[in-house]
Amino acid sequence: MPAPLIFITDFGGANRMRFQKIFGVGPLGALLSLFLLALLGGLDRLAGQPAIAQHPGFLYAAALVLILSGAGLHVWSFMTLRSWWRDDRLCTRGPFRFVRHPMYTAWITLIVGGLVLTCNSWIMLAGPAILHPLWHRLVPQEEKMMTTVFGDAYRQYADRTGRFLPRWHSLWGS
Repeated sequence: MPAPLIFITDFGGANRMRFQKIFGVGPLGALLSLFLLALLGGLDRLAGQPAIAQHPGFLYAAALVLILSGAGLHVWSFMTLRSWWRDDRLCTRGPFRFVRHPMYTAWITLIVGGLVLTCNSWIMLAGPAILHPLWHRLVPQEEKMMTTVFGDAYRQYADRTGRFLPRWHSLWGS
């Protein structure tokens, strides 16, 4: 059996650690996020889709900015992270200089926020408000693995960076 198939089907031991290293809690978080948004969409339809704005042009413009910003942050994060995957090094440059989980930040805040705004629904606004605490409950599993792999280097990195949002000192160099 070729190695990629073993990797996909065998989640024990080293392969599971490699899967966690590459994907973290991203697949589970994305699945839960999509489920929540679908649930909120269903509730929105049952409630008669109360609109935020009668003329949603501004909302759509804001949604476009959020979606494009989220996509840009996600691509920047991925491009920066490639060397970490290849070299087994702790990535602390690019967007990782400011936050430990910029890909999740892109997903939760920017992409989901943008998608919610395009729905023009008060009920859908609950999505990002629920997703932030949900992701804060998921991410410690990944951070525990990072601490196991990188030890004090990761602890020091975590002390100076925010989980999803930058800390002031990481933005201004203080």
